[in-house]
Amino acid sequence: MVPCPIIDNGMNSLPSATLGILHSLDHFIVERARTARRFIKESGHPRPINELEILELDKHGKVEGLKSFILKAKEGISIGIISEAGCPGVADPGADIVAIAHDEDIVVSPCVGPSSILLALMSSGMSGQSFCFNGYLSNKKPALVKQLRELESKAYKRRETQIFMDAPYRNEFLLSTCKEALRGDTKLCVAVDISADTEYIKTKKVKDWKTSEFKDFHKRPAIVLLG
Repeated sequence: MVPCPIIDNGMNSLPSATLGILHSLDHFIVERARTARRFIKESGHPRPINELEILELDKHGKVEGLKSFILKAKEGISIGIISEAGCPGVADPGADIVAIAHDEDIVVSPCVGPSSILLALMSSGMSGQSFCFNGYLSNKKPALVKQLRELESKAYKRRETQIFMDAPYRNEFLLSTCKEALRGDTKLCVAVDISADTEYIKTKKVKDWKTSEFKDFHKRPAIVLLG
């Protein structure tokens, strides 16, 4: 399981041990072949890209067609799994491939690399002992308000940090709705452009976000946490 940078030109976020493993691999299953090829090339892989065997995951998540490829691992071939950004299998495709590997008694080994979810949690000041990643919330305001209040209730009752995200172009809508829907004393963390030069990470009570504008976060990758 090979992580990749979560920002452009972020190769320095990968430790040398991970790059060493990446460079030892000739077979890959990837979320998107084009960006995976670019990442592998930029990493300094010693072999020409056209000599590598790179299979793309089905857009609908079906993995049946990849099973024969996965079974090559039983012949002593190591296969790298790469998603679009961050850690494969964590809020990204890859888990179904790993499940097949376990079913077939194939060794699975994770490499170290960046995860925007964990980096946001680390820097939020909220509980890292109990937390839940909820993925994408609704893009319809009434449903979103209901979801946010349910997550807020869980955060208070369980003392559990709630983590979620949205498409970057909907950041302003999501965060503005958070201001309207959540209790004033609830803590809200906004983590934008994590690990980039433009990184912005701030945790404040919702009432202290009331005067904030979120236009500056438009089309910038963000993770949101409440607790």
